[in-house]
Amino acid sequence: MNNLRRWEIDAAVPFHFQLAADARFSRTDYLNDQVWTLQLATRDEAALALQTRFGGRAEEVRIAPRWEIDGRVIADYHSYAKPPLLTHFAPGFLCAEASLLPELDLCARYWAMESQAVGGEFRLINRSDRDLPLQLELFGRVIIKGRRRKLNVLSFRDDSVALHLGQIADINPVLTLHDADLRVYGGHISSPKLGCRLQIPAGETLRIPFVVAGLGEMRDSLSLAMNWLSRPWQPFFEQIDRAARAVPKISTGQPAWDRLIDLSYSLLLSAMLKPTAQLPHPSFVANRAIHRGWSRRGDGRDHIRAWSGQDPTLAYLMVPALAGIQADFAKGIIRNYLAAQDESGAVDRQPGLAGQRQGLLMMPLLARLAWMIHQQNDDRAFIAETFAGLRAFFESWFTAERDADGDGAPEWQSERQMGYIAFPTFGGQAWAQGAAIRQIESPDLLAYLISEAEALHEMARLLGESDAEEFAQKRQALEAKLAEFWDGARYVYRDRDTHQSQAAIELLRAAPADESHRIQQRLPHPARLLIRVAGGISQRPPMRLRLTGRDAAGKVCRLEAGTEQFDWYGHQGIYTSEQVLSAVDSIAISGLSRVYKIDVRTVDSSRLDISHLIPLWGGRIPPANAAALAAVALDERHFMRPNGLTMVSAADSRFDPSNARGGGGIWMYWLSLIGEGLVKHGCHQEAAQLVKRLLARLSSLLEREGCLSQFYDADALKGYGEDHHIGGIVPLHLLSEVLGIRISAPDKVWVGGDFSWGAPITIEQHGVRATRSEREIRIEFPSGHCETLSPPAAWQAVIDSSAPQVPAAPDSPPSPRRPAAPQRVVIELTDDAPAPPDDAAPSDADSQPASGDDLTPPADDD
Repeated sequence: MNNLRRWEIDAAVPFHFQLAADARFSRTDYLNDQVWTLQLATRDEAALALQTRFGGRAEEVRIAPRWEIDGRVIADYHSYAKPPLLTHFAPGFLCAEASLLPELDLCARYWAMESQAVGGEFRLINRSDRDLPLQLELFGRVIIKGRRRKLNVLSFRDDSVALHLGQIADINPVLTLHDADLRVYGGHISSPKLGCRLQIPAGETLRIPFVVAGLGEMRDSLSLAMNWLSRPWQPFFEQIDRAARAVPKISTGQPAWDRLIDLSYSLLLSAMLKPTAQLPHPSFVANRAIHRGWSRRGDGRDHIRAWSGQDPTLAYLMVPALAGIQADFAKGIIRNYLAAQDESGAVDRQPGLAGQRQGLLMMPLLARLAWMIHQQNDDRAFIAETFAGLRAFFESWFTAERDADGDGAPEWQSERQMGYIAFPTFGGQAWAQGAAIRQIESPDLLAYLISEAEALHEMARLLGESDAEEFAQKRQALEAKLAEFWDGARYVYRDRDTHQSQAAIELLRAAPADESHRIQQRLPHPARLLIRVAGGISQRPPMRLRLTGRDAAGKVCRLEAGTEQFDWYGHQGIYTSEQVLSAVDSIAISGLSRVYKIDVRTVDSSRLDISHLIPLWGGRIPPANAAALAAVALDERHFMRPNGLTMVSAADSRFDPSNARGGGGIWMYWLSLIGEGLVKHGCHQEAAQLVKRLLARLSSLLEREGCLSQFYDADALKGYGEDHHIGGIVPLHLLSEVLGIRISAPDKVWVGGDFSWGAPITIEQHGVRATRSEREIRIEFPSGHCETLSPPAAWQAVIDSSAPQVPAAPDSPPSPRRPAAPQRVVIELTDDAPAPPDDAAPSDADSQPASGDDLTPPADDD
């Protein structure tokens, strides 16, 4: 593996890499994605244990080797002459190295061939001057509902054997091992294992592969496993190695940081799955793990939220990073959104591989993402293909439904559209206000729309469209509108109708809900009321609210609202008055008992969260405003915390660094936006320090926990949510922006701008090696040509005009037709054998999932 970075990760460092089939080369199955993991155990456990949960069907399924050489048994960690080290990892691939004896080395390579097949290859290198006889056994163990299941040994007419792992929910997995033979055990196997006897000549290398396949029928599993076992694997390993050239290999001088970045790229690519009948292009899921990937219903509609569609906040983290590695994947994500576009131009926020739709309008990010793809690939054809749909989507944001007051500043229709549901202003939690977001105008939405208008303007100019200037004018109008949201210190939320931002005024607190209440209070400024009903049971009680007061013009008015007009969250209902009031006289709610209490206050639009900083990224704002936002972002009293930028100002009464009892935590999408905004407005040093802080904390967490999480505590070294989640990887586009290097092709590198990293940095990609330091920029092309720039250097494209044209590598090595299964198979089931002793069978450990694509033709009918 010449293009993969070599590591030496031992069992003392947890590293729960998920072995999932790579959609670039393999068949993947959205409904039945089986993922595996490799456990490098310590103490008396099996040193190499391949594990899974088959998507949640089992608590544990594991396969582990046991070696016997010259009467010596080698299985657990301490019995190896040199215990296993994990040396290489890539999407769908792992390599571990060890020594069974001082003169006998082991290279174990694990590979996810497709979503229902995973294999391993043991390469034994005899460095001695004598032939070495040995026996290899693979032990299987399956635990379901706390009980160890019996496994079945399958024997065939030629005395070869396989291991049936039993029926596990709807599948019957089978393990096969090269040259596994019943004669090794004198014709009878007394425990759930496969074995073979070998002799390794002096100075030579021997290869021993095994495969586990998990299909519905045992015969099909056996056929699939035998097919993969009989095929040459080296072409596939070479393909994995070639593909690694396209993945940035970043050397920061900090190995722990480099490993974290490598893992982030692996998770990025592993998140992708092949298209389905419901979604025409490759898409992604948020995490592929040993306990995920199985649809019990069989249609994918029961997958968890992380698997239920293309979340736009994750799409933003993925698309620009994918564009330089696998452009078709990046473009496919955009095409999938446009495939979910209706005749009005609206695009669903989260289209999924099972045909899921969220029923909300997509965040205004599509044109920006499409333009980022073009910036990396100079793909005018892609822009021409998508431009009409992107324009229609942009225009769909300005309908009367989404801009109720018609002032050119649309409103979010749901807090779920924003991607975060714990903002104190809008969240429905007991600690949050729960204001109706449709009645508030937000600066982040305007910033997104300005960014879209700017991208569409650039696209129109590229394509020579006659309406290019219209987008420039629209952008300017949005910029003028955003300026109205500036209060002298920051951008603010404001009421949709009054265009005012103000703190709350409390009118009634924890009052009995079965009584009428005379309030008789004039408000300093017209405002909406927020009425909260709490208590009772979680079901919505039948009730009727009646309120009297005066409207904004001072005229007497009466408001009424029923149960259905309240937003219900567990034991509380919240109603935001559709009408703005200047005075409140009385309030009464019929239909409630004394167990319910009511609170009445005006809507508070003054609370500070990260949405107020988004104009730093998307808006073309005055330098003074940008400087003020940067100062707030970097202020430890507000957003800058030990682990990065948090979601809610730390000065807010409901800030919680864990995001459990208040808004907070570290979420990479928003951190990336603000970091990119810092770079955009010249705060290069600050952006570099932000990224360094993040790398230091995440690498420490990875070293302790062995995996990345969905989001992170703002202060403590702790991750939350789903493990192996794409939302918790290093923000790779932000990292690229900070380093100021973008390798587009073997003959083209974008480089330049301020360099504030403080230490030399090297990036290798597409055969190019680019190094930046404070002294120079050096670019070595695969042709041998070298370019050197002296800082300061403007952002520019450096092109190797001497580079020869390199033909594109084929998508996959030749895939021979799957051989037919034997006409007659005699199977003897041995299911009453005693379980192996603890020192012979592998012991408990972790698991991981696998996925694949169309390397393997469909199985022949037998």
